[in-house]
Parts: sequence; C-alpha cells; structure tokens
Amino acid sequence: MAKIKLMQFELVAMLEDSKRLIDYLQKQGIAALSDTDHEELTKYQTRPIAAVFERNKEKIGAAVRTLERCCKIKRSIVQQLTDVTEIDFSQYRQVTEQADNMMSLVYEINALQEQITARQTEILRKQTRIDYYRPWEPLDIPMSTVRTMTSAVFIGNFKSQLSEPQILALLAKEAPELDGVSVEVVSSDKLQTCCVAVCHRSDGPELERALKAVGFIRPDHPAKTLPRIAIEQLQSEISAAGAEIAEIEEKIASYGEYYDTIRLLADYEQAQAEKYRFLACAATSQSTIVLHGYVPARDAEQLKFDVERRFVCEMALEEPDYENEDVPVLIENRDFAAGVESITNMYSPPSNRDLDPNPVMAFFYYFLFGIMFSDAGYGLLMVIFGLVMKHVIKVRGNLRKTASFALWCGVFTTFWGAMFGSFFGDLIPTICTNFLGIADPPQLALWFEPTSDSIKLMLYSFGFGIIHLFAGLAIRFVTLAKRKDWLGAICDTIPVYIFVTGLAIVGKDFIEPVSPQLKSIGAKVLLVGAVLIVLTAGRSAKNIVGKLGGGLYALYSSVTGYLGDILSYSRLLALCLVTGVIGSVVNMLAAMMGNVVVFAFICILGHSLNIAINLIGTYVHTCRLQYVEYFSKFYEGGGKVFTPLKINLQHFKFKEETINE
Repeated sequence: MAKIKLMQFELVAMLEDSKRLIDYLQKQGIAALSDTDHEELTKYQTRPIAAVFERNKEKIGAAVRTLERCCKIKRSIVQQLTDVTEIDFSQYRQVTEQADNMMSLVYEINALQEQITARQTEILRKQTRIDYYRPWEPLDIPMSTVRTMTSAVFIGNFKSQLSEPQILALLAKEAPELDGVSVEVVSSDKLQTCCVAVCHRSDGPELERALKAVGFIRPDHPAKTLPRIAIEQLQSEISAAGAEIAEIEEKIASYGEYYDTIRLLADYEQAQAEKYRFLACAATSQSTIVLHGYVPARDAEQLKFDVERRFVCEMALEEPDYENEDVPVLIENRDFAAGVESITNMYSPPSNRDLDPNPVMAFFYYFLFGIMFSDAGYGLLMVIFGLVMKHVIKVRGNLRKTASFALWCGVFTTFWGAMFGSFFGDLIPTICTNFLGIADPPQLALWFEPTSDSIKLMLYSFGFGIIHLFAGLAIRFVTLAKRKDWLGAICDTIPVYIFVTGLAIVGKDFIEPVSPQLKSIGAKVLLVGAVLIVLTAGRSAKNIVGKLGGGLYALYSSVTGYLGDILSYSRLLALCLVTGVIGSVVNMLAAMMGNVVVFAFICILGHSLNIAINLIGTYVHTCRLQYVEYFSKFYEGGGKVFTPLKINLQHFKFKEETINE
C-alpha cells in the first residue's frame, strides 16, 4: 500500500538556536510539527505574527500585479502554469536578508498605485461632469444664471422629449395668467429636454411654481461659466491627470528589474507565515525549546544525525501510538493512483486504521468513468490534454495529479468508446452516409451498441457494480485481518459474498430468464448467505435474543442496502446512453444543413457542449459511486494529512543540489 510509515520525534534544543533550528527544519521540508503539551513549559503565541506575514504577502501580490501592468508583462495561462524558475538556495537566502528593504519598495509601488487610482477616480469624476454638461454645450450663458437686471432665468430640464410649443402649452395650462414667458430648448432627446425659461422678475415666483408643477428640474451642479468653457477646462484637467498617471507608471516601470525578486519575496512571506503557525505548536523554558512532531521513517535517522550535528540538541525517535494519538497520514502514490487522491481527500483523508483506498479506487473510478462517458473521441481529447499538461507544459504538484486524472479517465473513456462504437457519437457513420454516399456504413462497435441493446448494458452495469462492492468488502477483510480480528474479517464479509451472489442470480431471473438449474443454485446460495448473516451478524450481543434480533436486522439491512446499491449502478447505463444519444443528435442536426462548413461548425459547437455537460455529470456520479457504495463497505476516514513544515515556492523551485546543502 501507499501509506508511508512515520516516526514520532521529540526535539529539545537551546532556545538561542531556535530560529536557526526552525529554519533548518523548514528548509529540509520533511518534518511535521504537532502540539507540544507540557504544563511546565510556555507556548508561543505566534498567530498574530503569522497574520502580519500573510498581510505582507497580500501587499506584495498587489505590487506584483502593478508591475505586470506597468511593465506590460503579459503571461498566458500556459505561461502561468509553467512559470517556474530554478534558483539556488543562496538566492532565496539573499532575498530573506533584504526582506525589509524589499518591503519598503513594495510599499512605494503600492503607494504609487494608490496615486494612480486616485487620479483615475478623479478622471472618471470629471468625465462624468463633462457628460453632464455636454447637452448644455450650446448654451450661451452660464448654467448658474438665475436672474438679470429685469428678468428671472430658469435653466433646467424635463425628463421627456418636448418642443418649445409643448412646454409653453404646459405652462399655459398650469398658470394661464402668466404672460411674457420665453422658452428656448438647448438640446433634446428621448431621455430629456434641456431648456431655458425667461420671464419678468416680478413673474419669477409664479413661473417657478408652474415649472415645478410640470416636471421641471434644475441642474444639481450647474457650471459657473459657459458650459463650453467648463467642458474645455475639465478636458484640460483630464489631460493633466493622464500625464501624471503616465509619469507615475513610468516610475513604477523603472522597478521592473525587481519583478522576480518581489515574487520570490511573496514566497518568503508565505513561508514565514507557515513557520510561525507551526511555531504555535512549540513550547519553551527559560533556556530550551521543545518540538514534537512526525517524520517519515525512511528519513528519521538521517534527520536526527543532521540536526544533532548542526545544533546543541537531543532528538528522540519512537514508534507513534496509532491507537491513542492522532497520528497524521502520509500517502504517496504513482501517477495512476495519485490522480484520485483529491477525490478521496474531498470525502475524507484515510485514518490510521484505514488502508490507502486510492490504488484500488483509481482503477474502479477510471473504469466506471469510462463507461459513463464512453466516447472514443471525447476520451482521446482527454488523453491529449493530460499528455500535453504532463509532458509539454510539464505542470507539477497538484496540477500534475489533475493531469494524470484526466489522462487515465481519457484512456478508459477511449476504451469503452471503442467497445461501444462511439466516436463523437455516430460521427463516422453520419459522414459516410451524408457526404461519402456510403449507404451501409461500417459498424464500429467492438462489443455492442448500448442504444440497440440497453438491457445487456444494464445487466453488465449491475455486474460491474457487484464486482465494485465485492472489492470494497475484500479491503474490509484485509483491514480487519491486519488488526488480527479474524472472526470479524470472516463473519462481516464471507456471508455477504454468498448472499449477494445468490441475490444477483435470483435477481437476474426477473430481467432475463436463467436456466432452472442456475436459478435453483442461486436460491440455495441466497438462503445459505441469509442464514450465515443471521447467525453471525448479532454475535456481539450478550444473549440469544439479542444475537437473533441483531442477525435479523442485519439480514434486512443487507437485502435493502445491497439491493439499493446494486440498482444504483444503473446510472452507468443512463449516462452512457445520454452521452451517446446527445452526440448522435448533434451529428443529425449538423447533417441536415447539407453544407460541410456548417456541418463542421455545428459538430464542434454541439460536441463541445455535450462534453462540458456530461463531463460534469460523469465526474459527480462516479464520485457518488465511490463515496456511497464503495467507501461504505470498508472506509472510516477522518484522518489528518501529513503536512510538513517546508518552503512552498509558487513560481520558483530549488535546485536539487542546493536544497540539501
């Protein structure tokens, strides 16, 4: 199995060496610290310090984005995935020594960006004011004018499109006694009418009342000069602000030479934050520091030798107490099984009592995924994607596991697509019939076509489901046997094997008739399994009534539970048919157009949508079969992932010969 054995350690060192010791452990990246609980010792309160480094990283990220914009550094998605530079550890150490100076540069870049943001806000505000003044541009008096020596002036707008006669008619209706009112429309559109109304000063109050009554609105921010002059002044100010922005951006661009250094500084700040979070696990006395933790057994002795050689300390190693301690779990798998580790961890990491489920689950996950997606064309696209990610782009870490996941899902999808004769639905027969004039296109299915024999696929789906369930029971048997619980291993699995086998034979007779001899054998096997379950399932009860009651309840649970589990695998049939039928419908609609170019366009669009929709559905339903049907047979979960204290670099990696200096 892929679970790596761990050793527990207790490390006691001089307090004066604590910083160098922690830095060394972080550099090695193989030791995970756990909480040190000593009543006589003092715990570090390092969470606030870690938060400071986290905030520093956020500020550095903002500075990096500013540099990318001002220095016109454009990186594609592929470049972002592959942007990994090898560095010597001495380069990293140099950045750590200059961290304070570099943070000052980060603060300066962010301050300059704040100036840019302020000027951009100012430009936006002035541009909004220009847009506000633009309808008033033909006005030949200041917008703030309210009176002359003999006249009252009203400048404003209506929220609809009106002509001068219409405005005068509204005013006449509202205030028929008014006389000598002059109205001039400055501009008008469907949204508003900007106008000027003038009357004798003595009639001003009455005209103002009438204008308000018919929906007249004065400007909120009238220009104190002619609107045309106000617009010119605002445009001049916008140009000046734009020049200032360009000058500031040029200054920021001059710091482009520090781009990589600042990005490395972000990794350093993250490493410091993680270090201080781990330091919360340590305990100190007046002169010593005590660290508890775990290290892979294969590295334990070497780490003990290196630490004791470099520092005045004592490191004790011992086997962890898996029964009474919350020992973390370290899982290592090759690409085939590593691809599904995220699936398992999304459910729950394995506990110390579990076997690593990933190697076995990986095969079944890819197998069932392939049946549901079951199109050789779609599978080949996934294979190409996985190969490009792994061997061309050369992604690493979790992205590499994701690429492996896509690759193996694609391999099994291609296999089942070939078995069922599906290549982008029935694309090849459609092309042969509609464009090549072949009346009888070739049959591509190496096994059979699900759409023409769905009952057969349904029976095989149930059969694959039973094998999947039996594999889970087998892991349960091995798990109990490793705990020396041989009685539980036998009684919890063998009767179920017998019972489900008989149930499968009898159940098949309801769908497709089986021979009388096989049906008789199935009934007898089912009966034997039922009796064994009744006799063994309640063995933990103290009296015969409890044993019998527990056995009968277990039999009822087995009948309903396993029958429901087996029927659940009908989703293999459903999703397989959905993928194939939608693909065929896309091809049919494309062929109806009768044009090769249109045919290709509709096929690309339709199959892209089919992939997007059914890929999500297949992923979800395959996970569901693992979580509900498979894991329920043996898996406890609830484990804690082994997370060593290490330097996690996002855009850089250390050269192998330097990290172990």
